[in-house]
Amino acid sequence: MKNKNIFSGLAAMLCIVSLSSCLKNKNEQPDFSATTPVVEIPVGSPVGDGSVNSLTTSLIQQDAPSDYIYYINYAASSTKSTDIKVTLSIDPATLDKYNAAHTDAPLTMVPTNAFSTSTTITIPANTRRVQVPVKFVSTALDPALSYGLPIKITDASGEVISKNFGAVVIKVAVRNRYDGKYSLKGYIFREGDTDGLMGYFKGLSQDLSSNGATALNFSQVWKTGAGAGGIDGLTINVNPTTNKVTMKSTANATLVNDPAYDSRYDPATKTFYISFKWGASPASRAATDTLTYVSAR
Repeated sequence: MKNKNIFSGLAAMLCIVSLSSCLKNKNEQPDFSATTPVVEIPVGSPVGDGSVNSLTTSLIQQDAPSDYIYYINYAASSTKSTDIKVTLSIDPATLDKYNAAHTDAPLTMVPTNAFSTSTTITIPANTRRVQVPVKFVSTALDPALSYGLPIKITDASGEVISKNFGAVVIKVAVRNRYDGKYSLKGYIFREGDTDGLMGYFKGLSQDLSSNGATALNFSQVWKTGAGAGGIDGLTINVNPTTNKVTMKSTANATLVNDPAYDSRYDPATKTFYISFKWGASPASRAATDTLTYVSAR
């Protein structure tokens, strides 16, 4: 009986020691004391191919500059008691490195007249992160191109600059000022129609995407809402001075504006009023549409 009690006591002590050990391991925190502090440009999804990280912004052309913000971060186990002055550069070599790894979709350098940003920024004492503002002049960018703004940390008050996060390319896509989601209503004429495709329609919607600085891609519909064929490459082309609209089709040279209708854009209501025709009798076609801006797409 005595031996049995001794063994029971030992078992209880082992359980206590084991439980204590398990609890200690469960609550143990990672040790950051050996981590080298670095200054970096953080991104949500870093690349894994050893090239250059990227950030993305999409601009809609407007007269006022468009604001964009990225961050500089001090990655360390604790903050620093003094300011960290960070020097940045616009680095074409960084963009070259990015393009070398993305030959299927290379980026064009953002022109110097299309942005402004500071090349020095301070991470205040006892903080980790600071915003870096960039102003983009969207009207100086071509919606037909994809741009990149390469930024590199060149100095950080003697702090180590991150090897993998020391540079970034801000990818800039720009949409012209007419780009967006539109409501659509109108009337379409189809000579000799026996399929119920001709007539009035309403309550439809369509995304009008940029095609250069002053044009939009457009798909004409029948009364049923199905796409009208034979007029591929259809675009709405705006004269920004007069707001007059010219309709064009890359697949159908017969497509022209209806000369009896004032095809135009109303900037006050963001509405297109367009009328055009194509083909010849006995297979002539015509459409008159109203497109009103709803939201960005």
